[in-house]
Amino acid sequence: MGLISCDSTSSTHTQNGYSIGSQSRVERTNSNENNRSASSVTEAKRVTQGVRATLPRFIPPAPPNFNPPKEDPRRSPIVSQPVILTGEKLVNQGGRAKSYSVNVGQDKWVSLELWGKAHKGWYGQIRKGDGEFFRLVISGMRFDLRPKRRLITCQGMQIWMGFGPQLFGGSLYVHHLDIKKHLAPLAAGMPSMGKIAVIDAGHGRDNKGTRSTFNREYEKQYTLDWAQRLKPLLEKKGWRVYLTRNGDKSMSLTERVRFADRVRASIFISLHFNAAAAKVRGLETYCIAPLGMPSHFTRGNPDPISSLLPNNPWDERSFQLAARVHNQILLKCRMPDRGVRRIRFMSVIKEQRRPAILVEGGYLSNPSESRQIDLSAYRQKLAEGIAAAL
Repeated sequence: MGLISCDSTSSTHTQNGYSIGSQSRVERTNSNENNRSASSVTEAKRVTQGVRATLPRFIPPAPPNFNPPKEDPRRSPIVSQPVILTGEKLVNQGGRAKSYSVNVGQDKWVSLELWGKAHKGWYGQIRKGDGEFFRLVISGMRFDLRPKRRLITCQGMQIWMGFGPQLFGGSLYVHHLDIKKHLAPLAAGMPSMGKIAVIDAGHGRDNKGTRSTFNREYEKQYTLDWAQRLKPLLEKKGWRVYLTRNGDKSMSLTERVRFADRVRASIFISLHFNAAAAKVRGLETYCIAPLGMPSHFTRGNPDPISSLLPNNPWDERSFQLAARVHNQILLKCRMPDRGVRRIRFMSVIKEQRRPAILVEGGYLSNPSESRQIDLSAYRQKLAEGIAAAL
């Protein structure tokens, strides 16, 4: 699609060899990018010896869901145990939060520690090397956050939040919209999303998309091949699958939305490849920004955060779908991780009335990644990653 993405706020915030690519061509992210010792030495030792873990990449498909959709029965969260990874040291086990929430102007900030405890989670401050961060383990999911940085990790996978967390009294507080739209949906697991999928091969006919630096082929050819590989994989899993195009067909963004309406799609996934400066590479997955939350980038478009979009009622489910798909493609393809991101200008997903995401399967502007994208085996892995998520 040629979307130009935002920079990482911190190259040290990645894990397991996945890193965010450096600067993009068009714009920079507007991200805003310290401690109490443990109450006693013996308490810290007891916790650090409780659970030692390797670095997981897999997001469980359906852990207990304490904030489920209305049609699903409510389930109780699991009591979470501390997780201290190799090379990490527990600095503080919490206990400094004085109130559940703090109001700053018109913004409400929620204590990560107390929100986690309300759902049987574990909270602590971790030191690794020269850096420190805050960890919440809830329903088996591990979240790592740093003050003032919108980029967090969930099980080592990168997620872009709407607002950088803030320190109040030495305890970390998260914007209430990020609790509701990001942390709670991730901890809740993947809900049922029906069995009718529309797979949108981006571009087509005269709308050729970006061009490969490797062989000058156009994005439209690669997205169609990706979609055609994905369709039979989903059908084997019981999905009814519709492709917006099955050849080199011209189709407007509005027509793609109407097509999904016509077939009564339960989910919509748009497939693209990216372009930026030559050094930028990796996987990005997009869903629509919630009401009141700024986009991660606008590409020169307005960003009316107070306007309700047709896709906003599916905020949580779109994000759950995006995170699950992003995670599984990373596992299958071992790509650099540029994160799950929020935007507002993409008409093909913002007008959808169902969970809807857009996946950028790599950078055709990057010399090594454009070669990889040209391999049918790589596009097959991209398809297998999405299929594994569903």
